[in-house]
Amino acid sequence: MSAPTIVEPTPAERIRSVCMVPHAAVLVTDEYDAVTIALHHVLGEELIVAVSDDAPPLHGLQAMVEINDISPLPLRERTRSLVWISGRIFETHDGAELARRVADENPLPGLLDVGNGTRLLRLPIDSAVLADASGAASVTGSELSIAQPDPFADYEFSWLTHVESGHPEMLGQLSRRLPGKLRGHRIRLLGIDRYGIRLRAEHHELSDADVRLNFPQPVDDMAALQRGIRILLGCPFLNGLRAG
Repeated sequence: MSAPTIVEPTPAERIRSVCMVPHAAVLVTDEYDAVTIALHHVLGEELIVAVSDDAPPLHGLQAMVEINDISPLPLRERTRSLVWISGRIFETHDGAELARRVADENPLPGLLDVGNGTRLLRLPIDSAVLADASGAASVTGSELSIAQPDPFADYEFSWLTHVESGHPEMLGQLSRRLPGKLRGHRIRLLGIDRYGIRLRAEHHELSDADVRLNFPQPVDDMAALQRGIRILLGCPFLNGLRAG
């Protein structure tokens, strides 16, 4: 029997998803120390970031933004991926209008602080790199502009923490789908997206292994997501998996 086809988000889609939700991030230039970023969002072919009003003047500098995609669960290695986005940074003269445009796509809470302690900057994207345990991939600003973030990107963290705390039996059911060589590992939830669930197998001596379990078909809304999860669990009528 041939192995099932593994379908997963493209690097551009994954970067869009990482940029859509709050993560630890810094902006680096040659002229100044790293500046902490309060929010980040891809708008067209630009990365919009917010920094403190106390941050130095950055207009026109070549810059790189590093975003650390950290798991909400206490994994042995909590960094799931790193994203580096490079380009030349520019101050903006109409922060309120730019904040409105970002909010139309992604109403981040940090937008409320723009003009009241933080300011927005624009970074036209020259390149973006995604790196994780499987390797690294580079995409362009134009590729990011047409990629779509995962529809469950802002739901993922609450779902992971909900299952970890309230449905530990799920991991036992999902573990039965993993290769036998991983049965001595500690199985943890790593992520969820429209294509399936990602698991991490932790071992006290061996290297960790990440495994993807695909849904029968990609899902685009909450009802389809719940059906896909129940099918993976082998229990079509199981309820109570929605994050509270």
